[in-house]
Amino acid sequence: MAIAPFKNYDYELVLSDLIADIYYSTISMGGRIILLRKLTELLARKFLDLGAGEPMNLGDITTHEKNEKFKVTERYKKVDKRLVKDFEKTIDRLRKLGNKYTHTANISDANVDELSITEDSIWDLFSYLFVQYFLKYGLNLKTDKNILTLFSVLPPEIRYRTLKKIIDIIGYDNIQLLDKFLLSIVKARGIDEARFWLYNNSKFLQDVIYPSESEIIEYEENFSQNVLPLKLRNHSNCYSLLVSVLNNTDVQLSSHGFYRDFEEAVVEYRKHDLDLYLSSTEEQKVFKDLIKFCFIGRVPVC
Repeated sequence: MAIAPFKNYDYELVLSDLIADIYYSTISMGGRIILLRKLTELLARKFLDLGAGEPMNLGDITTHEKNEKFKVTERYKKVDKRLVKDFEKTIDRLRKLGNKYTHTANISDANVDELSITEDSIWDLFSYLFVQYFLKYGLNLKTDKNILTLFSVLPPEIRYRTLKKIIDIIGYDNIQLLDKFLLSIVKARGIDEARFWLYNNSKFLQDVIYPSESEIIEYEENFSQNVLPLKLRNHSNCYSLLVSVLNNTDVQLSSHGFYRDFEEAVVEYRKHDLDLYLSSTEEQKVFKDLIKFCFIGRVPVC
């Protein structure tokens, strides 16, 4: 029997309620951890593309002896092997913390460190959605510019974790990926850390294969010269180009970003007509579905 895919609208109400209860209400740390465990289940379903009505327990994902008859196992086997173990470990961490405060055998109070670990792990799961996407569709000079524009709307920390994980998996693969990663460091960690990363990796960056003339022409065809994001013709290697990016005044002024979380990012998100910019290709439609999921229930900060 076919497995029902994950549909955002099936979970929009429950996800909106969860987000409101977790982030916009007064609740104990233990209660928040319990609700974050439920959010973990929704993120796991989204990641595995496991829809409403399909049975799934977090333990089905984390057990070493997976039941071959379970649909969750079938979906699990389709996850990119380079990412699946990180996904499983993160789910297990969240499952254990959530279970600790769900069961009545435990009468201790949750502490700040446990809540911090739980929230941090949730952000990892959000980033894995986009790692999985870009491992499938690629992130390079040919990547759709509308997709990259909407990707930049996500909180800087999500972008940073996504791109760092991709680089951990595929290495210093191409100049577009490295440019986006450098910018994510600026926004999420600050200009000083970005400068440290750049200079510390200068040798590797100089060895990255630089785009050919035909690749540069193809890239430039998608932009007018006055808004060209990467001035590829002005440089002969990746390191030189990235130094110029970091020396850009606008980039330096964006150190630590203009927003930090979904509640601040949703203001920028709502300025974009997703149906206008992300409805032409499969690549666009899949990305639109992902980013819509991430902003369900998010309310702008006052």
